[in-house]
Amino acid sequence: MTRTHAIAASLAAALAIGGHALAAPAPASDAARLSSQYSEWAGGRSNADSLVAGLRNGAPIALVTNGPSHSVSIAGFTPSGSMSYGSVGAALSSAQRSLARIGVTQPTAEQIQAALIGGEVTTSRGATTMVKGSIAPRGTTPVASR
Repeated sequence: MTRTHAIAASLAAALAIGGHALAAPAPASDAARLSSQYSEWAGGRSNADSLVAGLRNGAPIALVTNGPSHSVSIAGFTPSGSMSYGSVGAALSSAQRSLARIGVTQPTAEQIQAALIGGEVTTSRGATTMVKGSIAPRGTTPVASR
């Protein structure tokens, strides 16, 4: 074996060993953990990722869900500002609970939007209920209670 081949073989072996160390699973980041936690509820991983990133960074959020009979629900909004991961988790948990209280466990994009920023939600039974929302959308100022 020539010196060049020996060096190349050594380098390949070192990279293979190092590659296995790099491939070891890293601890889940807060964003990945929250996305995984709310993925099913949000109608898929892309919606959960959009919710977590948008709430965390105060960036636009776009949601698309598929409903019964091939219906599609689309919603979008921009939060008023960025939030900590703890606040993101609390907002999503609150939205999920508020919808569950009115019997909505697999929400549409519009229902998720309403649960987060406030608005009307139509339940599967056809009843319309106003929900408060767990965050403020951009362009709105919360009104103080008297």
